[in-house]
Amino acid sequence: MTSASSTTDSEKGVKLGSKPAAPPPYEDGTRVDLLDAPAEADEVFQVAQNEGMPEYRTMTWMHTAVLCTKTQFGLGVLSIPSALHTLGAVPGIIILLVLAAMTTYGNHVLHQFRMRHRSVHNVADVGFVIAGPLGREFLGFFYYVFMVFVAGSAMLSLSIALNVISEHGTCTIVFVAVAAIATVLVASFRTFERISWLGWVGVPAIVIAVMIVTIAVGVTDRPAAAPPTGPFDKQVRAFNNPSFAEAFLAIVNLLFAYAGTAFFSIIAEMRQPEEFTKSMIFCQSFVTIFYIAVGIVVYYYCGQYVASPALGSAGLLIKKIAYGIAIPGLLATSVIITHVAAKYIFVRTMRNTRHLQNNTPIHWIAWLTSVIGCAVLSFIIACVVPFFGSLLGLIGAVFASVFCIGLLGVMWIFDNHHKLAGGGPTTLSYKLLYCANIAMILIGGLVMGAGAYAAGISIRDQFNAGQVGSPFSCADNS
Repeated sequence: MTSASSTTDSEKGVKLGSKPAAPPPYEDGTRVDLLDAPAEADEVFQVAQNEGMPEYRTMTWMHTAVLCTKTQFGLGVLSIPSALHTLGAVPGIIILLVLAAMTTYGNHVLHQFRMRHRSVHNVADVGFVIAGPLGREFLGFFYYVFMVFVAGSAMLSLSIALNVISEHGTCTIVFVAVAAIATVLVASFRTFERISWLGWVGVPAIVIAVMIVTIAVGVTDRPAAAPPTGPFDKQVRAFNNPSFAEAFLAIVNLLFAYAGTAFFSIIAEMRQPEEFTKSMIFCQSFVTIFYIAVGIVVYYYCGQYVASPALGSAGLLIKKIAYGIAIPGLLATSVIITHVAAKYIFVRTMRNTRHLQNNTPIHWIAWLTSVIGCAVLSFIIACVVPFFGSLLGLIGAVFASVFCIGLLGVMWIFDNHHKLAGGGPTTLSYKLLYCANIAMILIGGLVMGAGAYAAGISIRDQFNAGQVGSPFSCADNS
């Protein structure tokens, strides 16, 4: 491989300079050679030089696998039966598998890009590599907004669990505040390795909660939402006939179940970033198998009577038990997403200063302010916006489609288009990959536009039906 192939990001001006030059093409046009990856000096976090420095890069591939799984695997799994009901079981499973394949390939591209541009810590850095300062500001702003909304959603999920268990024992705002305070306390640990235990607790908690509901709906005579007596039709359909808006809302819900946008930040704290492929395969395989199993079983036994979220599909007692068990998993989601959003602000402000990895007062003030600020914003947005759920659907439709599909296609083309543009010989596999990544960009754009339209229709219908509440409402949200 030529010497240009091992040019580091810092040498090309990616780390601190102006808009970076385009990187040289891969020697085979299709993959990055990890042995020729940029120098270790380009990493955001360096290996600690003394005992007083926090050591960020401590994650093994298994730590990473569990954290990645938890960022994707939450109560979003419970929206899958409802999506299957909207789309029909056969199209729903096919679309789920297609999204699984696309996001798995996309995560592979993400890893290649990260190994080629070792200074990348988050999506904003991707914007800087591709489009300079303007790209960094544009993607960074929307990345942070997306993460704050997702963290707010996790806090709301915790408040729902507390409302269910206590039978609305107090004002819902109090429960959201409790969730926000608990999130700050745990998310304040500075490294992913220190909070990785949440993945080991959170994933089994969600799995057990979901399995309890799945088993319960399988052994009961009728779903909890079905008529208590007399005949009933679950309307389980292999194929359905949804409207355009209904179909794309269901597709966005399925995509949201794969919206793990924190992977760059997690890779940055791995001991050996090249091992991310193992973590990603574990994560994608686990969540896809579980999504299909739970989605099919719950939909088969509940049909049109599936609750959303599905933890309520087996009656009040099972609902209480399931939510009680799920609380550690819900807290884990809130903590991890808040930690990621806070670390984006922290790295952005402290990068390339001595305070990034030294226990100075400025280091601690910047870190704690970043965590508390993110949690406060998430709390306010979750409580102020009266149609938060639909607005989250709109945000998810726009940004999940960009961050999980479209942007990954752009990243591959940015790192690979030079061989085709240079007029040199290209292999058939290279041309097919080029077309596949163009398709990812187009599909991401389609899902973004159609999903945003569908979410907008849903918000409009809520207003027309008088279902929009008031800001800072104490009403039971369970």
